[in-house]
Amino acid sequence: MTASSPTTAFRERLDTALAAGNATALTTPDALTAATELARMVLAGLSERGGLTDRRQPGDGAPPTAVLHLLGLFHWYRYLGRDDDGHHLDRVAASWCFAALSRQGAGTGIPAAALSDVTSVQASREPAQTPAADVVTALRSHLYVLVAELHQHHDRRLLEGFLRTLCTLADHPVTRHGPDQDDVMTDLGRAVLLAAELNLEGRRDLGVEVFREVLLRPDDDSLLRARYRLVLARALQARVTRVGDSALAQAAVEEAGLADAFLRTVEDPWLRHLAATTLGATLLRRYERFHTRADITAAVDAFARAVETAAGTAHHAAALSNYADAQRLVDPASDEELSKAVNASREAVRISTPGSPGRLRFLTVLTNALRMRYDAFRRPQDLDDAIAHGRECVEASLPDTPDGVVFRTNVANSLQYKAEAAENPRPFRREAAALLEEVVSSTAGHLRVRLTAARAWGRLAAEEKDWPASEAAYRKALEIRGAMSQTHLEPADREHVLTLFEDLVTDAAAAALQTGRAGAAVERLEEGRGILLAQMADDWDLEALDRAHPRLAADLRAEDRRRHEAGLPVSRGGADDGDQQDTRHPGCFDALARVRGLSGFESFRRPAPAGAPASPDPDPTVLVNVSGHRSDALVIRTRQGRDHVEVVPLPGVTPEEVNEQAARWWDGDEAGRSTRLAGVQVWLWQHVVGPVLAHLGHSDPATPHTSCWPRLHWCPTGRLTVLPLHAALDPDTGTCAIDRVISSYTPTLRMLRQAQRRAAGSTGTDDRSITVVAMGNTPGERRLRATGRAAVDIATAYGVQPLVDEAAAADRVAAELGRSAWAVITAHTHVDTDNPSDTSLLLHDTRLSVAEIRARRFGDGRTGCLLLTCHGGFAGHRFVNEVAHLGAAFQVAGFPHVLSSLMPARDHIAAGIARRLFTPGTAGARHLRRIDPALALHDAVRDIRRLVPRDPQLWATYVHFGPSRPFDPSSHRHP
Repeated sequence: MTASSPTTAFRERLDTALAAGNATALTTPDALTAATELARMVLAGLSERGGLTDRRQPGDGAPPTAVLHLLGLFHWYRYLGRDDDGHHLDRVAASWCFAALSRQGAGTGIPAAALSDVTSVQASREPAQTPAADVVTALRSHLYVLVAELHQHHDRRLLEGFLRTLCTLADHPVTRHGPDQDDVMTDLGRAVLLAAELNLEGRRDLGVEVFREVLLRPDDDSLLRARYRLVLARALQARVTRVGDSALAQAAVEEAGLADAFLRTVEDPWLRHLAATTLGATLLRRYERFHTRADITAAVDAFARAVETAAGTAHHAAALSNYADAQRLVDPASDEELSKAVNASREAVRISTPGSPGRLRFLTVLTNALRMRYDAFRRPQDLDDAIAHGRECVEASLPDTPDGVVFRTNVANSLQYKAEAAENPRPFRREAAALLEEVVSSTAGHLRVRLTAARAWGRLAAEEKDWPASEAAYRKALEIRGAMSQTHLEPADREHVLTLFEDLVTDAAAAALQTGRAGAAVERLEEGRGILLAQMADDWDLEALDRAHPRLAADLRAEDRRRHEAGLPVSRGGADDGDQQDTRHPGCFDALARVRGLSGFESFRRPAPAGAPASPDPDPTVLVNVSGHRSDALVIRTRQGRDHVEVVPLPGVTPEEVNEQAARWWDGDEAGRSTRLAGVQVWLWQHVVGPVLAHLGHSDPATPHTSCWPRLHWCPTGRLTVLPLHAALDPDTGTCAIDRVISSYTPTLRMLRQAQRRAAGSTGTDDRSITVVAMGNTPGERRLRATGRAAVDIATAYGVQPLVDEAAAADRVAAELGRSAWAVITAHTHVDTDNPSDTSLLLHDTRLSVAEIRARRFGDGRTGCLLLTCHGGFAGHRFVNEVAHLGAAFQVAGFPHVLSSLMPARDHIAAGIARRLFTPGTAGARHLRRIDPALALHDAVRDIRRLVPRDPQLWATYVHFGPSRPFDPSSHRHP
């Protein structure tokens, strides 16, 4: 085989560049193209001789001179043009090829600078005596090319070729039974992670899928297949650690379990140790996600087997440390179990090599075990030892390394305990804060570690009354948490991320208020709450951009993809940073800035910043922020086209007190129920609602006529979201907030603005444009007689055919909802408080979940939806700031007004609400165009209250989400 003329010509160009000392020319794209062509020619020649495609060993004949020459030049040029840690491998590969070439008496083509390497290689007799080694070298060359092309072209076929080449390399006789196989297996794992990072075809699991197709074939050798499973399990575990995908955590345990089941019986102790260690590590990660006791027990057992197998080997210390790291979690309240972890980690440190990186990792495990034992039993020596060991780790590491980040986080945690016990806590707080600031600033740490550090830093600064530093730390924590919740995760995993430190957002707002920046407090609340809703809203905004400016929308999607691959959140810009570009990634916000320069897209992907241009709104919005630092109501009024924020301090409100009142309201104990509920209503009036209404001038009960009621939007935070603010009771007059104002609710200010825009697009409502769903008979559930009849009667009044029982199939319901302005839905619900996105309407054939409803696009022209269901406005007590309930889902899907319930609703009372809304009195059905949703529900609830005055839960459960008034084209301008 000889080089083609173009390749020969280009090689001469490279020789000229080399002679001129211009090595940078070898890293240009056309140089890579030439190197790629050389590698392909080499592979083609070797494949013809050795049969690479069918994995047969090449023949015994020597490789052609041209093959060795081209292959040697390929590696030599790459060696000169690379400056990364792996460049020396190219020099070694080139030397092997040239040494083999010189043995054939054709050494004149060897670059002079390489001759000394060739002589050294010949003297050590390292070159293989058969062409098999050259095949392996060629395969490694091909991997270089494929990696470069993968990064450039993002093609599934390239990924498959990459994995197949690695597979051939792993199964080749030269590597399969040699010391290089562990390196090849490591490369395989990196290939899976590479596919995830590149997000090929928009799918993070494509690397896993292709890996299984290519490598886990049933006709493969069982031992090799088990090793492949270990590789996959370790790669999945690394991915779980980075992004927190629970599906990957499950898959990692499954693959590790299958590998361990086979490898625990083999003779090789290293493979038995590796299998047990991998299984233990994957079980530990899954335990950290789901906290299933069986997982931590099984992890400890697996690590114990690894300790036994590694006894007397260089891996013994690491095995002991792994065991200790899991053992400390078995029972954090048991001195015996914690002492097992402490003793094992101490032994790991004792037998480790002084000065080795491993020893520092073993020390940090010991630090964690000691701190946990101190937390349980308050022995001062444990804490002092933990701090001493932690400081040793910090002094021996750099902050911009993964280990350095972990070491600093751990010692900062110990210092916070020391500050709590010290007479003078300031030195310990300051030392901890400095370490945490280093962690937050380092990009080497996992996002979750940096999030924990940022939140702790914010709290330490708050304890020192350094509010500017506290605000900066909290804001950084919100940015990190937002990056962790990107849309490549499933809804359940995103919700899990967003429950980490739910009080983070309210603490951030409180810190901003302490610095006198009320507008910034509003922005923090908008940035850190309703993130899942905001991501869905971004989709709506991007679709609007698609319709108006498709090319710019494509540019923005490309930018999002680049940021995603770089580990950055989707491009949103900032509310008060002037949309500065990320200096690490120039041009990050170029497309976003162009979008925001377009008419109608000024607020694209923004939270609702205070002071920004806003559409006219006669009614205030009240954000109620509850924090351990301070609590306030932030009253937002729109004047002269801009939002203005007024702060109403709420000194009697704390997170602990709100939690207590929520527990009392939701307590199902009938003993003293009326007194208990009335107490909650009074507390709401005295500490939250009363001060706000006094500030607004609505302290006295109103005597309004029809639509003259004053109105407002409530936007509570934390567990205030599960309490009915409109039911707050003034003990002096015996009247409630509902007797003074019409209350509407909104998850976030941005959702309210979006609902107002959608309401503006539904003004041409047809009086027959209503969908009625009546699932009165659901298998396994009580029959909904009253609401079922009411729904059918409403359909009859409007002359439409209701979807009753068997007709209420999910696809048909969704289709009808997309054609109607109004909807009335009677159905049971499945409430999943651990995974609110799985909360569902129970329809005839299947469930229609919150996640599925949010993802629907019902389009413009929707007006309102009445949910005659239990918990339609309730997402559980854990996800209070995400507002992931059915009502919010229908808003995101296109209905600006949603009328729903917080708590279980009585069937006959819900039926009464429905009739009062749509068919009041004897005048027939209301004109759909004339329904004022907030006022209609307000009047209906007041009517019900008169019927059941002693049980506020029966009427206070009904709430209105959306704009406080129907759209009035004469007084509103919407973009």
